[in-house]
Amino acid sequence: MSRKRWIWVGVLAAVVFIVAGAGWASRGQVAYAQIATGYAAKQTCSCLHVSGRALDSCMADFPEDARQQISIAQDGDQVRASVLFGAISASAIYEPEYGCRILD
Repeated sequence: MSRKRWIWVGVLAAVVFIVAGAGWASRGQVAYAQIATGYAAKQTCSCLHVSGRALDSCMADFPEDARQQISIAQDGDQVRASVLFGAISASAIYEPEYGCRILD
């Protein structure tokens, strides 16, 4: 192999190593975001359908920094919470006899 090709192989290996390392290091934040979106969907669903409050009132229950990062959408009896432009999301649905539950 030529010297130029070895340089490109080294650069490619370094990029792969950096991306893999970043993914490994952020696994805790991803898990936290998944838990937080599930909580937000369930909590908001219960607030809307069980307590009968308005969406603005339900959003006021969350800390200010959470309100700025999470997006809530309501579609009938279903509530969807997402962060990172929808990359991580969770949904909850209201069932009259049971209340709200998180969807798989």
